Amino acid sequence: MDPDELLARQLQEKELRAQAQQPSMSDEETRKAEMLKHLEDALNKVKQAEDAESQALALSLMPLDDMRAAAHLMVALNPGPGPGTLACDDYLIRELATWFKTRFFSWVDAPPCGFCGANNPRGGAHMGTPTPEERSHGAGRVEVYTCSVCDQQTRFPRFNSQRKLLESRRGRCGEWANAFLLCCRAAGLDARYVYDVTDHVWVEYWSGAMGRWVHADPCEVAVDKPLLYEVGWGKALSYVVA
Repeated sequence: MDPDELLARQLQEKELRAQAQQPSMSDEETRKAEMLKHLEDALNKVKQAEDAESQALALSLMPLDDMRAAAHLMVALNPGPGPGTLACDDYLIRELATWFKTRFFSWVDAPPCGFCGANNPRGGAHMGTPTPEERSHGAGRVEVYTCSVCDQQTRFPRFNSQRKLLESRRGRCGEWANAFLLCCRAAGLDARYVYDVTDHVWVEYWSGAMGRWVHADPCEVAVDKPLLYEVGWGKALSYVVA
């Protein structure tokens, strides 16, 4: 092999190695499309939470007067002014998160059998096709579980409609944050939806007393603990969008 041919082959091999180390344009476009879809979904949840009828429905289910009374009492018991002094909203969000987890919403790993009530599905879930009614409530996917006792199937639609979630009152972190955002807005809190690309969501509210957005996760009844995921869970975060 002459020197020119050898050099040409070496350059070609180098170029091929460089191409192999780079994601293809199709992969990049796929990731971009997925990210845009997640952001559009998050924006849709924010818009839902501003709907006056949805807020009215949430208010009809919330013991807001009791929660506000408890928040005002905490302000009276912790008078300011001074560094770290909290306002009514800062106590109200804590009351709201506690009520939401302990009295309103339920966590679902696998739903109980819809026929015999057993909590013992056989194997994991398989994905079903949403019915027209399930789609009307924003369910883009449905988990289907088979009961190990009666062999019947139970569907678990992953609803995105906040009104429907006020009815079903169950789900995982996505459903929790979605419904909690609506409750926060209905209670008059300046709240926003926070999307973590590594598969978690929560809410932040604006604290006038602290002059910043404050983390609030109803799943953990955690308020102002933004390092909960990285330090507490050992979770490696990448992109977080509010």
